[in-house]
Amino acid sequence: MDDHAIIREGISALINSQPDMLVAGEAIDGEEAVQQFKALQPDIAVADLNLPVICGIEAIGLIRAEFPAARFIVITALDGLDCIRQAFAAGAQAFLHKDMLRGELLSAIRAVHEGRQYIPPAIRERLKQLE
Repeated sequence: MDDHAIIREGISALINSQPDMLVAGEAIDGEEAVQQFKALQPDIAVADLNLPVICGIEAIGLIRAEFPAARFIVITALDGLDCIRQAFAAGAQAFLHKDMLRGELLSAIRAVHEGRQYIPPAIRERLKQLE
């Protein structure tokens, strides 16, 4: 889920380059993301927070209301503490910033697929500010 084609295409190319991963679908806004999730029920959804029509947080909440076991990785340019807190409260299992290295996304996908949270050190430090 990302409203920028170049981001979606880059994430898809990275994921599809892995022998153990495959992109099931893409969405350009939160409303389409909810519809795509219902139709495809992927193992993991990668979501931006800043989406048109329905924001990423609301889309995650709507999906998890119907599919409580749904797994989400948030990848966004936003990095405020409120954004991080809201993403995890909505049900995300990982939070990444768009300036991370591509291997970080692959590590997050694998961790979340195994049922673990994935929080990079920089995000973990930011979360300590909430305590």
